Amino acid sequence: MRVSHLQQHQSFVRDVEQRLYNMTRIQQELGTGKSLFQPSEDVVSADKALNARSQLESIAQYQRNIENGQGFVSAADGKLTSIVDLINEIDALALSVDNDHATAEDRTFAAQELNQKLESLMEYANAQFGDRYLFAGHGTLQSPFEIERDENGLITNVTAASESIEGKIYRTIDEGENVAINVTGDRIFQPTGEENTASDLFYVIRNLRDTIANDNTPPDGEEETLSTHALRANLDDIRNRIVEQQTYLGSLGQRLNNKLAELSASKIDWTDRLENAQGAEMTDLVSRLAVEEGVYNALVAIQSRVLNRSLIDYLG
Repeated sequence: MRVSHLQQHQSFVRDVEQRLYNMTRIQQELGTGKSLFQPSEDVVSADKALNARSQLESIAQYQRNIENGQGFVSAADGKLTSIVDLINEIDALALSVDNDHATAEDRTFAAQELNQKLESLMEYANAQFGDRYLFAGHGTLQSPFEIERDENGLITNVTAASESIEGKIYRTIDEGENVAINVTGDRIFQPTGEENTASDLFYVIRNLRDTIANDNTPPDGEEETLSTHALRANLDDIRNRIVEQQTYLGSLGQRLNNKLAELSASKIDWTDRLENAQGAEMTDLVSRLAVEEGVYNALVAIQSRVLNRSLIDYLG
């Protein structure tokens, strides 16, 4: 069968174009580190790559959730530490004037200090992390506690601003794993339904201030419940309650740290899987490129000789 010059030329062009395409493709793979550009090129590898990307996106979201939770937990734990320190100072101050050696002047001065510490406590109770209130439950955009004052500016009552103060804030830290990242204001300061009782931190400190200001004398009929000794016992119970919440935050913080480390390891694993699914072996690519370049150069050289021979035959 006679092969025409046109057929030879067309075959040569196809071969050269294929080699140029192959070289361009290999250069792309070398430049990007990827061997898979379209799902249709390798359906199995494409499915693996899509799954790996999905897993990596989920891991990134879990990491963001954890980091947000860590910030909230750390801020709350810091405030609880300050509150416990403040309670210790209040207890020591009350103890210092709960004896026969303290004078009325000593107690007046102590009551004034207690009032300042109550004001500090209110700042902690309505503390924020960013633009969110730490102890407001799930209603974090509204301050959790409202203050009532007398004509002299002294705090006379504190109430929860909303029922949401009991609400938990949850973060998803892994598939099917949700954790509460907050401690609620009712558990720290004022249990719901127990306002103005021995469980209410604001009530206890307010009455300590007033009893000590009255020369350590509680109101008539309240000698047992509002004495300095009784109020200090209430304060001790509340302090223990707050320490329990600190313990929860400490264990939660450790859990979040462990989960973050676990996710970081998982991220490395899924990144490797993604690279394997769509990646390219550099050494193999360099070898393939050299082969393609060799074939391309050989094709061009052969075609050049064929064309020269054809011209000589034609001229002859």
